Amino acid sequence: MTITAPKWLTGLSLALAAALPVQADQAEDIQKIITSLAPVQQESTAPAQEAARGVQIGGRTVWVVPQHSIDLQVFFALDSYELTWRAREDLAALGHALASSALRPHRYLIAGHTDTTGDDAYNLWLSERRAESVARFLVENFPIDPQRLVAVGFGETRLKTPGNPTDAINRRVEVTLLLPARPEANAPAAAPTAPPPVESVEPVAPPEQPLPGTLQKDKDGNITITW
Repeated sequence: MTITAPKWLTGLSLALAAALPVQADQAEDIQKIITSLAPVQQESTAPAQEAARGVQIGGRTVWVVPQHSIDLQVFFALDSYELTWRAREDLAALGHALASSALRPHRYLIAGHTDTTGDDAYNLWLSERRAESVARFLVENFPIDPQRLVAVGFGETRLKTPGNPTDAINRRVEVTLLLPARPEANAPAAAPTAPPPVESVEPVAPPEQPLPGTLQKDKDGNITITW
């Protein structure tokens, strides 16, 4: 698993569900993910207000905190959004981290990215299906509320290595902290002098019939699983 994360802090308790055993070689990866994605705590133990960026998805704006983000290289079969066995193994650490007490109160954007191989419209569609596959795997295999995860595809619009657009590192899943941290919270707290940039993401047209075993989002962003 490839993780892009700042130097991780010590002292955060994993507090993982007892029903989900953690392999010894996963502990360090889980702790790194927790530290990268957890909001900075103030002395009052409340999350500190950090710089957020608005991203418009399907007619609504969600607020992401880029400082708390990781990139995961998730392996899919060619032209497929089905997770490989290796992808499932790599995503286990993320599932444990999101189920931990440190991250459980918070919501996250699950963003799919592709390289530039193939048609851009197809890449956009495929990246969203892959993000949904990751979110579905997490909620089906770990005690994670589906409302905590918002899946979106960016296709080839946010390359990790623009100088090498077909590199495998561009085919990744990005996990980013969303504000508000809790559904009832207001975010961001204070309006800046100039409004923060809002990035538009064109909604991806679904197939004519819902694909079996995929996540579906309604206009309010609610996620349901179709079988």
